[in-house]
Amino acid sequence: MTPDQIALAQLEIAKLQAWITALAIFLGPLAGVIFTFWFQSRKDKSAEKHRLFVTLMGERKGLAFSQEMVKALNTIDVVFSDNATVVALWHKYYSLLSQPPGEDRNHTWLELLTAMAKDLRYSNLKQTDLDKFYVPQGHVDQLEFQREVQSEWLRVLKGTERFLVEPRNEP
Repeated sequence: MTPDQIALAQLEIAKLQAWITALAIFLGPLAGVIFTFWFQSRKDKSAEKHRLFVTLMGERKGLAFSQEMVKALNTIDVVFSDNATVVALWHKYYSLLSQPPGEDRNHTWLELLTAMAKDLRYSNLKQTDLDKFYVPQGHVDQLEFQREVQSEWLRVLKGTERFLVEPRNEP
């Protein structure tokens, strides 16, 4: 190679290096931003799955379905949309909710919680752990008392044709 050809080759290499450097300067931050958005989206989705699972676990054997529990159940299709097993078990459980409580419903509930725990990588959580729950006796007693009071009021109201209201004559 002649000195002119070597100089020309070095110039071409310098131009190529300049283009590669410019491309790296432009694409580096862009790739960083794209990765950050992807990672944040994935983190948010995981956090939402955890929040839903913790809500269901916290109220899994409650005395009645709270609004929070109903809201959590109604979001399973969206939050776990990427897990066909969880969605299928939720649909099965949903159809069982319109029937009287029974063994199949309880079993499906445990399968649903187990599938969610597996998705969230709670590998040490067993079905026996999922089936355990605590309800203070005071809560059971209060609920029973409220039911008795409501039943009695309903009995009185249904058996009463009308109420007479008379003004008080107080000094």
